[in-house]
Amino acid sequence: MGRVNKMIHETVERNFDEQLRRTREMIRIKSLLCEEKATGDDPLGPDLSAALDTFLSIAQEMGFKTKNMGGYVGYVEMGVADAPLIGILAHLDVVPEGAAEHWKYPPYAAVIADDCLYGRGAVDDKGPAVAALFAMAALRGSMPLHRRFRLILGLDEENDSRCIKYYKEHEEIPRYSFSPDASFPAVNAEKGILRVVVTIKGERRAAASGGAELLSLQGGDKFNVVPDSAKAEILDDGELIALRTSGRAAHAMEPYKGDNAVQKMLRKLLTVPLRKEDHKLIETAAAIAGDDWSGSSLSVKCSDDISGELTCNCAAAEGRVKDGAAEILLKFDIRYPVTVLADKIISNIEATAARFGASMKTATHKPPLYVPAESHLVQTLLYAYEEVTGERPEPISMGGGTYCRFLPNSVSFGPVFPDEEEVAHRPNERISLDNLRKCTHIYAEALMKLNKAE
Repeated sequence: MGRVNKMIHETVERNFDEQLRRTREMIRIKSLLCEEKATGDDPLGPDLSAALDTFLSIAQEMGFKTKNMGGYVGYVEMGVADAPLIGILAHLDVVPEGAAEHWKYPPYAAVIADDCLYGRGAVDDKGPAVAALFAMAALRGSMPLHRRFRLILGLDEENDSRCIKYYKEHEEIPRYSFSPDASFPAVNAEKGILRVVVTIKGERRAAASGGAELLSLQGGDKFNVVPDSAKAEILDDGELIALRTSGRAAHAMEPYKGDNAVQKMLRKLLTVPLRKEDHKLIETAAAIAGDDWSGSSLSVKCSDDISGELTCNCAAAEGRVKDGAAEILLKFDIRYPVTVLADKIISNIEATAARFGASMKTATHKPPLYVPAESHLVQTLLYAYEEVTGERPEPISMGGGTYCRFLPNSVSFGPVFPDEEEVAHRPNERISLDNLRKCTHIYAEALMKLNKAE
């Protein structure tokens, strides 16, 4: 190990306690999107503004240049003016914590236990964002800078990515970027993300029809989370009955790691003696929702050699009575292979919905990402990973969506290590202290290598 390289890694070690303190400070901010409280100064809500202000304040105390871009996004920068710009893409917003009873520790308490840091955002993405900041500090204090490095901090990654879109409209695009928001060794292929809403209208209830009435159905919240709870209310012979199902939350890119409470509720309602109009509605909803994550119920099951199988998360259900008839809205988050055309997926869903007498609309669509494994960026990041870990695996694909798909020459890079449990978007989200330290070393190594001329 060279002298400069040694200095960088010694700096990472020396500053780790402070890094951990700052990470806990960030986790304690419940940085959820709150459009109801949005203002001109806080377009995404006051909690997200507080998270960005706190992070930029930390960076300023460390001597970095910072900028807040209208409450949508901010950045921390160092390096030589007019030099090529290298981006690090992170986010400070988090997904809702879900049911409190599923958490071992309070989700915003930033508890350290079992050699892990627990809390919403520990791994997605506050822990890695702070790690990148301290990696920048280690590089700056150990060698001359030949590039500009910009840590870009978004506030809407978990929803509509308005932050990175705003950045693209108003700021310089980096020559290369990596995002500490996925997995090691490097993710060079991200599946396309298609989110759709299917509306199923029931028949008008006949006065003479017997059986219980469906009053309401509610399950799920976010497109990108497997729903861990669902509830329904029925009226049976004048008695109000509440039904509930429980599941297990997981990220929509890996729905097979969760247990879908919405699908379970629809199957449960099939066993209830509902009036015939409502039973038919539930039959249709259950058929469209399916009972797995393959997408076969929507006629979109497929795969390719680069990115693997399509995944489909039945993310939410909402049932209501309107004009004398019940109707159900189903929300789906679909991650499709990088070589598959989105138009084909959409047309198949439209045809499936029409066959059941339902309708479909597209909520959002993000095209897939693919950066060749032999590219300069991917090879540089893999080399940095090898220098720290001693391992040289191939880059991987994933179903998750990061900021990388919005910018050219961008790939995801950590923080989750191979064979490590994926806990983002789940109860008891956490990052081990050893892995937090290790990923900071890897990011510092990567920045050092990207600081050199190509």
